[in-house]
Amino acid sequence: MRQHVFRQPYILGAALAAAIVVVAARPVLAQQETTFEQTSMLTYTKGQPVIPAYEGWHPNADGSIDLWFGYLNQNYWEEPDVPVGANNTVSAPYGPDGHQPTHFLPRNNRFVFAVRVPKDFGNKEVVWSVTTHGKTYAAYATLKAAYLRDDLGMQREFFGEPPEDNQAPTVQIEGDAKRTAKVGQPVTITALVTDDGLLGKGEGAAPRPARGGRGAGAQAEPPLNGAQRLSLFSICGSDTRPQVCGEPNQGAGGMYSVKGLRVGCFAYRGSKDAMTFDPPQPEMWEDHKGVSPWAVGYSPPPIPKDNKWVINTTFNQPGTYMVRCLAHDGFLQTAQDVTITVAK
Repeated sequence: MRQHVFRQPYILGAALAAAIVVVAARPVLAQQETTFEQTSMLTYTKGQPVIPAYEGWHPNADGSIDLWFGYLNQNYWEEPDVPVGANNTVSAPYGPDGHQPTHFLPRNNRFVFAVRVPKDFGNKEVVWSVTTHGKTYAAYATLKAAYLRDDLGMQREFFGEPPEDNQAPTVQIEGDAKRTAKVGQPVTITALVTDDGLLGKGEGAAPRPARGGRGAGAQAEPPLNGAQRLSLFSICGSDTRPQVCGEPNQGAGGMYSVKGLRVGCFAYRGSKDAMTFDPPQPEMWEDHKGVSPWAVGYSPPPIPKDNKWVINTTFNQPGTYMVRCLAHDGFLQTAQDVTITVAK
């Protein structure tokens, strides 16, 4: 009998999402399993599988429905590349290429891509399966009521109560969405990003947890610099190097996401080792251990006066790549992709 991933309603909240994934997921391939209790306190830099997740369905104004998928890469360092095909496929008639990623960032990544289905989709399902390190996991998207995600529901997955009128940032890439280049030739990506500003304008820093807990009268302390944050919030002792450091305690286990606009471009398809970004881009995945929007004390960079982020991308080997530019206000996100075919 087929084993299903995410058949349990996804309603326990964002702070428990990673734990739900590990508990609920069962590999499609036969294998020896260890218990959650045996593995829940371990962190891994590499060698662990990627687990796709069904994030829920979102109704659109025209009656169509978006089925949203994300994933948990159980590694803190390794970023697997899995081309579209037998090991990374979306079920027919929406696949095998459903615009899913082929480059997997570390840890938890929510609402990564959507498969749009008609309003009469009924009781059908769309399946995304991924095989990494010899293990196959699948996420099954259906229209069960427990999976409904309206705009507020999607925002609550990012920790906190969003303003009712908050709107997602808008992202417009100047120029063609498909381009060509040669190895070593910089490709300039200019992203025009606007936001409603309800959550701040990228100024100031997220406060450190209040001393004495979260109760009345507790006062937030000033933000820390990157080195201080790693030292204070690391559970790795004095060795705070990112490649060996696990999750921080985040103030006795509380999850955090800085509010305010941030923008970053990264590898969506194709190895990140083949591309270089100038200026270096921020981590857009949920990196709770260091200097990122998901770490306590992070300060969003200032927004350019013309609202244009200019990024030069250079490739060191031929191939076809997809660069994703993501804008996130702390509750809602918008992505635009650029496909670049690189020749020698």
